[in-house]
Amino acid sequence: MRFYLGYKSIKRLHQIVSVLIKYGFYPLLERLHLTRIVSLPQKLRWKKAMREVETVSEAERLRRAIEELGPSFIKLGQILSTRSDLLPEDYISELLKLQDEVSPIEFGEIRKIVREELGAPLDELFTSVDERPIAAASIAQVHRAVTKDGEDVVVKVQRPNIEEIINADVAVILYIARLMERYLPESRLYGPTGMVEEFSTAIKKEMDFTLEGSYTGRFRERFADDERVVIPKVFWNLTTKRVLTMERIEGIKIDNTDAMRREGIDTRGVAHTLANQFFRQVFEFGFFHGDLHSGNIFVVGQDRIAFVDFGIVGNVDAEFMENLADILIGIGKEDYELLTKVYMRMGMVPEDIDRAAFRREYHDLLLHYFGRPVVNTRIGELLVDYMRIAARYRIKLPQNLLLLSKCLIELEGLGRLLHPGLNILKESEQYAEKLLCKKVSPSAIAGDVVEMMRDYHELTKNLPSQLNQILRKMTSDRFTIDFMHKGLEDFMGEIDRSSNRLTVGIIVAALIIGASLVLAFEGGPFLFGYPVIGVLGFVTAGLLGIWLAALIIKSGKF
Repeated sequence: MRFYLGYKSIKRLHQIVSVLIKYGFYPLLERLHLTRIVSLPQKLRWKKAMREVETVSEAERLRRAIEELGPSFIKLGQILSTRSDLLPEDYISELLKLQDEVSPIEFGEIRKIVREELGAPLDELFTSVDERPIAAASIAQVHRAVTKDGEDVVVKVQRPNIEEIINADVAVILYIARLMERYLPESRLYGPTGMVEEFSTAIKKEMDFTLEGSYTGRFRERFADDERVVIPKVFWNLTTKRVLTMERIEGIKIDNTDAMRREGIDTRGVAHTLANQFFRQVFEFGFFHGDLHSGNIFVVGQDRIAFVDFGIVGNVDAEFMENLADILIGIGKEDYELLTKVYMRMGMVPEDIDRAAFRREYHDLLLHYFGRPVVNTRIGELLVDYMRIAARYRIKLPQNLLLLSKCLIELEGLGRLLHPGLNILKESEQYAEKLLCKKVSPSAIAGDVVEMMRDYHELTKNLPSQLNQILRKMTSDRFTIDFMHKGLEDFMGEIDRSSNRLTVGIIVAALIIGASLVLAFEGGPFLFGYPVIGVLGFVTAGLLGIWLAALIIKSGKF
């Protein structure tokens, strides 16, 4: 199997490899067979580079390399920082330090992009725009502005050419992921290419500001009946894929407890409101804010909070809600069996799993948490530890569980900063129990029965014709079964390479034998007393032999 990159991607790959060598990752590049694109001077310098960074931990070196590689890698690093099931704690700690802050672009570029997107100069669209950005990130930067109607707004403008830059980087990252699956067997368990494809989908969604605007509108609509939550209004006449204009929210960042106390705001009430509204999103709305860091949540009054920046949103279906409700109730009641059953039910479990060993290990994990007072039990950490066990047993969990676990960790951190005695389990209890009561209500059962009858009706209606088709194919000798192989791509590639080398070896042997015969029988013409054809045969055989030997040595397989 071969993977190809365009010229620009190859150039970018060289840059990435150079940065990784600089931070001491040459051995990894060797395993990925990427050192073949490294120049000889770089190969000679890598040990020197390793000595320069050997006092720094590998996790910190990775974080520094990601920062130097730019926006796409910073975004990927931030996503990986949520994957505690994959990476050790020291790596997670370093990746959490990644800051998506860059130097702001010139205001002239902002004017140009707004004109291209909205079809009019900035001065015709807004009464005033502050040229100093209030935030400058890798994808966009944000400016305060006032509309022609006198509305205070913020304008989020995408950086120039950022989509092309990210698309090129994603192509290279996907190429590296495929090399990992090919040359690092231990990585296949985690599906690197699948992770990169998910990352690609997520970052492309984040670059579409109309999607962010739509999610903002959905949250604003659902929270319209709750005065405790403020969601900014989207100005759709001033919004496109690359420009987003929203109502400006003025408030105190939710982690600034000193400022709240100065304003006479009870931080305990804010903590309860935050937790309560998050679980309402999950269990009632079926979607939730996926980035609960302090810069996205503001306190705008007593027990009143505002959510902003809906670039990352998690979605949950009815089945996931029920499983989550069972998990939260199981943790609260310390019900080992319920928790084990739910986790086995919601994951894709391999057929050869040692269920008894999994249950023992998971029970030991739960004992570690259930031995603490409930107020000190961190649900987010418990979910992450479970995912680490699941990864070892090759249990594939739904993607939305990973995002939810990250949000719960952020929620617990903020909640206990505001109120150390906050009990997240108790905050979630009312929503989980309400959902389970709704599940067993007469109307829900009746609905399930109707749905089941509809499925049976569909089955009985289609079954005769489908059986007839199968029997007709079997009697007419047109019944076929298609088999799909898994994991044989590398094997087939090795066979292909081996057969090519064997062919070249046979050709070399034939040339040597033929040239020897020509020399033995002294067939003309001659050069310096030797038959020309014989000499050419030996020279060609020698060159082919050297080339073949070089390929074998380079591959490391003798």
